[in-house]
Amino acid sequence: MTETELLERLASLGCELSRPPGSTVTGGVPPDWVVQPGSVEQLAAAVRLLAGSPVPWRVDALGRNWGYDDSRVRLPGLMVRLARLKRFSVDAELGLATVQPGVSFAEVAAALEPGGPWLLPAPGSGPHTSLLGNALERGLLAGLGERERHCRDFLVMDRVDGSLRRLGWAEGIDAGARKALPYPPGPHRQGELFQAGGYGPIVVELTHTLAVRPGRRAFLALLAGDEPTEQLLACWRVAVREELMANSFLQPAQRRRLQAIATAHEGLTLKFSVTARSDRLLRAKIAEIQDLARSHGQRLVVNKGDAPDDMAVIDARADRPEDVGVGATGVEWRTAGLPFVPAVVIAFWHEVVSDPELAELPWTLRPLDQRALVWTAPLVYRKEEGDSRRALERKADRLERIRRAFGLPEHRTGAVRSTG
Repeated sequence: MTETELLERLASLGCELSRPPGSTVTGGVPPDWVVQPGSVEQLAAAVRLLAGSPVPWRVDALGRNWGYDDSRVRLPGLMVRLARLKRFSVDAELGLATVQPGVSFAEVAAALEPGGPWLLPAPGSGPHTSLLGNALERGLLAGLGERERHCRDFLVMDRVDGSLRRLGWAEGIDAGARKALPYPPGPHRQGELFQAGGYGPIVVELTHTLAVRPGRRAFLALLAGDEPTEQLLACWRVAVREELMANSFLQPAQRRRLQAIATAHEGLTLKFSVTARSDRLLRAKIAEIQDLARSHGQRLVVNKGDAPDDMAVIDARADRPEDVGVGATGVEWRTAGLPFVPAVVIAFWHEVVSDPELAELPWTLRPLDQRALVWTAPLVYRKEEGDSRRALERKADRLERIRRAFGLPEHRTGAVRSTG
């Protein structure tokens, strides 16, 4: 079967075919075509056609991998985009949302009762991104979220024959789900599902628990020196493990300057929020954090600064990434999964900041879950300037060398979507 015949047969099934827009992602190649089935049944028929063809293909959800870019592929081929699969339901009694891949955070949040008991915070990638895709790739469901905690049920399609099977996940980790989802959410390409590059079984439906809307919230921060210490990271690890913190991230002064955040503190800032159902519980959690911080020699303060996302670096809005695509400035990311072990994190940080190309890189540390940290950085460059793009490539190459030296999972990349 030729590619032309394959495309004609996919179109005859009711799939929409289009040429992909460009991307500022430097790795990989753009897909030859984007194929969008309109239903699970169309997807199953398309899968059977594709399985019998020699054309490489992969899957994504809304085409907003990492929030802002259209996905690239390892080899020239097709992208099967599930953006038209948009069915979802909310169980307001049990606090569950069941979604298909084309459903965004914003759509589910709009369906929740205003001021009701359930909450769906927008992830760092933006409200326009796929809830299901984020669950599998990043684990950012309820604040930081953990896939094992928030995902309850998966409907998975076989990549060869289009058959469906349901993977429950309750009372610990179900063996079937663990086999299909072998890696924690985040920067991995070795696994089988979306978070691995979309070359494995296809999740077509996800049920997950909504977050309980906190009655009270406080914003706090730990002020540290110019570099991470074992005491600081040990304090942070305990707070994450004991669920005292929400939305915590460690930010250096150079990143705050890049995002135009005014602060008198010139060292590291570990920003976080504390949530509780009542004033009494909130006060108790804050007192526990105060004791924990004091025991680790850390200074606790009220956090009054905003935490804009990386779009603020180039004067853009996270909910309008398409507007950035036509601009002259691009921004990309590199991340690495790090064990949440103070000595490892400190050694990695020293390796990065001792490199002349990376010394001023505005990195950030975030806990991915109870097991790991994610190291991220926005790399800003001028799209049409060769020197600027070459500088970006040098930084990416140096980060890749460090990743390999530490034996870390492969870096994920992301970029602002471009129309050119």
